[in-house]
Amino acid sequence: MTSPSETSATPAGAAPRLLGGRYRLEERLGEGTLGVVWRARHVALHRDFALKQLRTGALEDPAARARFHREAEALGRMRHPHIVEVTDFGIDPESGSPYLVMELLPGRTLADLLRETGPLPPERALPLLEALAGAIDAAHEQGILHRDLKPSNIALTTDAEGEPLLKVLDFGLAAVSEPRTPDPAPQEEETAAGESLTSTGMLLGTPLYAAPEVIRGAAASRASDVYSLGVIAYEMLTGRPPFQGTTSKVLSAHLHAAPPSPALPGIVCEALHEPLDKEPEHRPATAAAFVRRLRHAIERSEAVRWRRAELPRRAAMATGVAAASLAAVLLLFPSGDLPIERRLDDLRMELAFAREHDPRILLVTMDQSSQRERSVPLGARADEVGKSLSAIFAAGARGVAVDLVLPPQWSDSQDFQNLLLHHPDDLTLAASSGDGNVDGSECVADLTEAALGHDRTAALFGFVNLDEDADRVTRTGRLAFHDIHGVEHPSWAARAASMLGPVPRPLAGPVFRIDHRVNGHLYKPLLWRDLPAALTHQPELFRSRLVLVGGDFPNSGDDNHYVPVSLGETGRVSGLTLQALQVDTIAAGLPVREAPHAPVLLLAALAAACVALSALLGRRPSRTVAIVPGLAALYTAASLSVFRQTGLLLPITAPCLVVALCLTAALLLRRRLPPIPIIRSLPA
Repeated sequence: MTSPSETSATPAGAAPRLLGGRYRLEERLGEGTLGVVWRARHVALHRDFALKQLRTGALEDPAARARFHREAEALGRMRHPHIVEVTDFGIDPESGSPYLVMELLPGRTLADLLRETGPLPPERALPLLEALAGAIDAAHEQGILHRDLKPSNIALTTDAEGEPLLKVLDFGLAAVSEPRTPDPAPQEEETAAGESLTSTGMLLGTPLYAAPEVIRGAAASRASDVYSLGVIAYEMLTGRPPFQGTTSKVLSAHLHAAPPSPALPGIVCEALHEPLDKEPEHRPATAAAFVRRLRHAIERSEAVRWRRAELPRRAAMATGVAAASLAAVLLLFPSGDLPIERRLDDLRMELAFAREHDPRILLVTMDQSSQRERSVPLGARADEVGKSLSAIFAAGARGVAVDLVLPPQWSDSQDFQNLLLHHPDDLTLAASSGDGNVDGSECVADLTEAALGHDRTAALFGFVNLDEDADRVTRTGRLAFHDIHGVEHPSWAARAASMLGPVPRPLAGPVFRIDHRVNGHLYKPLLWRDLPAALTHQPELFRSRLVLVGGDFPNSGDDNHYVPVSLGETGRVSGLTLQALQVDTIAAGLPVREAPHAPVLLLAALAAACVALSALLGRRPSRTVAIVPGLAALYTAASLSVFRQTGLLLPITAPCLVVALCLTAALLLRRRLPPIPIIRSLPA
């Protein structure tokens, strides 16, 4: 029986031979153990193809001939961008040898490339391996095994656009051309190691790339092709197959030896070893699964290497961006007083546990109905008020505070002046300052002031001025005010609260947060018109209590004050109720405190630097962008928990703004920096 080269050769000077009457064999392109490859021209189409004449004598048996037809038809049905297209098949009537007709691919094989360059860098190897894995899995899905994967069966060419293109050759041909039972233990020693180790023979595969189960004589499977792919990947990345030597040594190593660990990162070596497991069931289920794992390992190792090189420079950038963001926030909002921050404070007040008002505080209000019944202006009621307040003291009150700026004519009332002389330490009067003038102190007669002394007379008064935010809501109070000479004067609320106990002195200054967890509407004031009856029938109502006396005139613009009652909503309260809230807050020890902004903003700048570094170093900055709102929400929730437990108001807006500005700047800066290396895949 003649060999393919003998039956297929065209003598020099002879006319090209026709094969099957349709193809004219123009030029011999190569020869291997499976047969001879020709450049053949289709006589009718006038188009060149690659024609592979397989070994003769393989199809003498009718069953083998039928099997060839089945395999050839299956190969002809396969359509994949990385599998060479089989367009025709037949049997040469002259020689009896089967042949397959395929697309003609200019270029070279992967074996040629590896001989020229040695190991391939990951960015070049991975796209080729992904294309190869896609071809293998596509064939497996159609029930076709390659059985002879090796670099010489992988063509490298270009597509119509000039992009790199990989094509797998000889899919299924090992089975088509070799129907005999494989020899489980080939004993011959090669005379030329390269020739024998890379040639297809009785194993239905090539020794250098054969799977252990195939060497043992078991049927080839998908796992066998995955094993061969693993050997190819190992060779592409290291420049040599995992096992080398004589045929017997290579086959024995495939059966028993662990592949040597190459000089690659540990996670890459682990990924390379997975398809080389001796047991088929322990290998990756698909070729693509292996290559994905390998890509992940390589990208992780490349990212680690790149980050180590870039970390010092980008860390310095992140630190600088964070410092600039902090400076910008401090410059734009030096006090940290942002409108949205006040709303967040209201929210925390609303969601926190409500606090009961101080039961020692009793409100007595002069409302409009009381005024109508008396029909007497305030300036003429000094005797009435003086006697009533003296009766309150007689009933056992520990103090009285009057939230009314009293007119000068009260200095002529003997009853009122007697009240001042008998209770100078237990009485608080209201003073108001506007445009540098102080109103209210003229109600003390000169003789009374002389009897009490200047200091004790001045100590009677506390300033009732209130601070409002831009939205007209009062959220803060004061313990003291300073005049134009810098002299400190107590506020009315602080002076009144001192009659219940020592007044705390916060480190942050005289301004404090009013505890709006106490609902001012829950105070049950006693109307002035009902005061005589209460003094007569319920004197115990006043015992040991601080009595706050003031007006409640909702139609008066001066007595309309607003406090937060729910998120985005405010409620009107009288000046007396608002002062009572301040007294209650002071007497409770100022339970609502603002955290110092400087340490919190420094921590925010540190967090911003970490966020910026993540955006500058991360492969996907979108993840950092997505995480930051979650971190802001988590910090906001934590601030609520801290407030509920301790009454400490952590700043929210300014720290979040620092982080947001820093992240934005880092994302803009990232666009100007070299991108993180990405290993791209070949086009499908």
